[in-house]
Amino acid sequence: MRSPEERVRGGPDIYAMLSRSGFPRSYRGKIFFVVFVCLHLPPVALVVYLLLSSPDTLEAAWRILALLACATLVGSVAALYALNSLLAPITSTARSVREYLDSGSVPDLPVAFGDEAGKLMADVRYIVEHLNSSIRFLEGLSGTDPLTGLLNRREVEKRLAEDAARVRRHKGTLTIGVIDVNNFKSINDTHGHLAGDVCIRHVANVIRRNIRQSDWLARWGGDEFVFALYDASPFAPAELVLQRITSDLRDSPVQLPKGDKLTLTITIGASRYSNEEDLRKLLAKADEAMYEAKREGRPWILSR
Repeated sequence: MRSPEERVRGGPDIYAMLSRSGFPRSYRGKIFFVVFVCLHLPPVALVVYLLLSSPDTLEAAWRILALLACATLVGSVAALYALNSLLAPITSTARSVREYLDSGSVPDLPVAFGDEAGKLMADVRYIVEHLNSSIRFLEGLSGTDPLTGLLNRREVEKRLAEDAARVRRHKGTLTIGVIDVNNFKSINDTHGHLAGDVCIRHVANVIRRNIRQSDWLARWGGDEFVFALYDASPFAPAELVLQRITSDLRDSPVQLPKGDKLTLTITIGASRYSNEEDLRKLLAKADEAMYEAKREGRPWILSR
């Protein structure tokens, strides 16, 4: 069976050769480099020929070479500009797939083009939409997030309604919080999505061990979590829980798959539930508090 590297080969193994050399680093750069070299081979060959020819023809040759150099330069610029535009479907597809991996946002790629690039965009959109639909369906059946084992977004809505009813019956205290992992996209870009998954699980474990069994934690999506602290007494206020979570995470670096250690940070926005308050507004208040904490450079904010 051929290796994945062998399956991408078509004719001369130029792509693998340039990748191993490390120059150029980007895919666009590799194409530009090959086009530039190929466009300049004919004039270089002509220069060598004229330099080796009779001295009597050398003066006239320089005029030809000057004209040829200008034409080659203009042609190179035009070719690189056109190639940059032609590569847009590939770069757009790659960016859309990365956005889906980072944030779960389904790509809105065009499906009206019939060539190879158009089919690539349409196929990627079709695959991601069906994959996303299957994931959401399975999550809905299980009520848990497959990566962390926490409650999923659909289950959160049910839990919030149950907790609100319990607070109204027993006059307890319910604090709802939204957590965002700081600079998570750069972690994915630098260390890869496998490392990103390890970081998400690590954050989930740290938060989970700092809340009580009667509380709950859920993965809201991407790098965001939602939690509920029920009936926090004056002797164990929610502020202490938030402080304990951020301190524990700071003191517990995560070990990445390649052996590197990374200290993660999070931002928390929380809000206390009052009787008859709309649950969507409560989540929105917690979300606003989280963004306010980010703007102010604070680890958490508990709004009243």
